[in-house]
Amino acid sequence: MKKIVILILLVLLALIVGYLAFNQIDARPVAPALAAPPALAPEVFEKSNGFYRLWTLTEPKYVDIETDAAILPYRRLFDPAFDNDLYIKEFKKNKYKVSKELGEAFQNMTVGRDWLSVLIKYQEQLSKASEEYGFMLARYEKLINCENFIDFSLVRTDTPIPNLLAWLHMAKLSIALDIMAAQNGNSQAAAAHLLQHLRFASKVIPNSRTLITNLVAKAVVRMSIWALNNIMNQKDCPPDVFQKILESTPTLAYEEYGSRFPFTCETYWVSELDLSAMNWLSAVKYKLFFQKNRTRNIRIRYMEGIIRCEETPPHLWKEDIQKLPKQAQGAFWWLQNPLGKKDLDDFPADNFIVVIYKSWALKTAHDMLHIAADLHRSYDPARPVQAQLNDLPSYRELLDPCSGKPYVWNEAKQILYSIGIDRRDNQGDTRDNQAWQDADYALPVITFIK
Repeated sequence: MKKIVILILLVLLALIVGYLAFNQIDARPVAPALAAPPALAPEVFEKSNGFYRLWTLTEPKYVDIETDAAILPYRRLFDPAFDNDLYIKEFKKNKYKVSKELGEAFQNMTVGRDWLSVLIKYQEQLSKASEEYGFMLARYEKLINCENFIDFSLVRTDTPIPNLLAWLHMAKLSIALDIMAAQNGNSQAAAAHLLQHLRFASKVIPNSRTLITNLVAKAVVRMSIWALNNIMNQKDCPPDVFQKILESTPTLAYEEYGSRFPFTCETYWVSELDLSAMNWLSAVKYKLFFQKNRTRNIRIRYMEGIIRCEETPPHLWKEDIQKLPKQAQGAFWWLQNPLGKKDLDDFPADNFIVVIYKSWALKTAHDMLHIAADLHRSYDPARPVQAQLNDLPSYRELLDPCSGKPYVWNEAKQILYSIGIDRRDNQGDTRDNQAWQDADYALPVITFIK
């Protein structure tokens, strides 16, 4: 009996040792299918880089953000000439908040609403905010007028990021003030300033190393597009505004609305496992049951598919975007790389699909703004809108990337729309920014007898 027990124990021990040994056999790293991002160029740390203006947006009012002393704390975080780890550890982001009334006004600035009618009741609050945050608005003006913007963030999970909420709020305040200007008869100046937001974003979106910076830039562009469209939809909009918008909205290149650069950084450069940051028990578990290459290979191949999907017009997709298949499933999933599979199941793949949704939302909104400006410019109340659209070179040339066909005009709803990345026509119905299925991209085009 004793021999049988010993034999059983030896067999169990052999199975355990074999299991542990089996989990030490990792896969070979896959070769990148896409080009890795270029190394940071030395000149990006020059004071003229607009990225510093984003960082210093929330500095106290008394700080002169143009000085070397003002930008040095931020340069230390990223410039390899300094001990980045030390300064990152000590870094504390400047706090920032807006008043309750202003926050309420900002909440009403959502895509799908007529901002000129919504914001008219907040004119007093917006006027006070323009004085209270005047120093930040002045900095914001310098930001959107910068000659160059090159994101020099470290490509790692703990890289500090600027106060992007402050950027978004200053953009909203600036856009709201433009809406007020249009309400007060200054549509030309308002439109010219809103177009400056578009020009600035064309510098930020291709150069963003982090997805969140890329996404905020896209949000600002879409808000600016919506504001411009609101202005054009007013009965008394001056004709030269239509012409100015038409001339200032050339066809966007993929880099100006996509996320290839931050996606590439996420795919190849960001290391998601740091054993030194774990307690000893967790570190041991990961050494025994986590295969770094095998896990990373699956993540890389999925992200490469995401990149290919985003840079390909949706009407050319052979199937809908696929989520990362669940890894920890089946009776024997735990036999190989169990912690790696658990980590992959926690991988936020849905978030990357939403990024693609927002990229094409920007592209289609920009297209439709251009077409709307062309329509407004030559609108003839005696002819059906669809017939007039058919005559416009812009409408014939700027096809909906989601269908490969012209954008759809819905006469009853007075909207021009794209069928969205689900590639199903939902009659122009839109949903929130996180729901990409059963959602179209729509832009109201309200015509009046001039």
